[in-house]
Amino acid sequence: MTRTLIGIGVGPGDPDLVTLGAIKAIEKADLALLPLSKEGGNSVAGGIVKEHVDRDWVSLVFPMKGREDERDETILTQLEEIRPLWEKAETVVLPVIGDSTLYATVAWLYGQWKKLDPDMKLKLIPGISAHGLAASRAGRFLAMGEERLSILPGTASFSDLQENLRHTDCAAIYKPSALGEGLRRLVESTGPWDEMVRIVKAGLPEEEISIGQDALSPCENYLSILLLRRKGSEATSL
Repeated sequence: MTRTLIGIGVGPGDPDLVTLGAIKAIEKADLALLPLSKEGGNSVAGGIVKEHVDRDWVSLVFPMKGREDERDETILTQLEEIRPLWEKAETVVLPVIGDSTLYATVAWLYGQWKKLDPDMKLKLIPGISAHGLAASRAGRFLAMGEERLSILPGTASFSDLQENLRHTDCAAIYKPSALGEGLRRLVESTGPWDEMVRIVKAGLPEEEISIGQDALSPCENYLSILLLRRKGSEATSL
């Protein structure tokens, strides 16, 4: 039997933005995995899909900090522990927040699972991206006309982020919380920027939107996006 791992993007938080394709795939799957950032923690992706689907779940921890080899070892150990379950399954689903093709933990899982099941196939069902929802909630366009849009991880090196931002018109920075006090220095050193908007927990009840200089203050929540748009860009507001 050839197994298929289906990575399902369920959007960045708002249960109303889960696609019908995502719901159907979760309902039909033989095995559904629930991603956790730590043992006993809450799953943001799980909280989203449980608004629509009532089924059994098997938890799987994806450490968000630490060395890559330690993360991979943790994943492999858990896969061995649940082997009796997935060996009987033809389709396995893993819901992930945002879009399954962008910064998605399903890539880590698939990479390790192939070591145990080399014939396993991968299928991805896209979801609404965090930067797409963030822009819509803030009433901003991400890019227009010939503008260049860069999507960057705040966990990258400061020099790499500077280099990318200096050569783009618009940007969406994921996890700006990783930059701490350096966020303001990064943005100011690559400006001027006409639009600076930060959205924390877009689409969730705790959503916060900061505009202008307020968007550059340190942010501890990793579920945040910083949107930048350079002076001289076309009209930005809805």
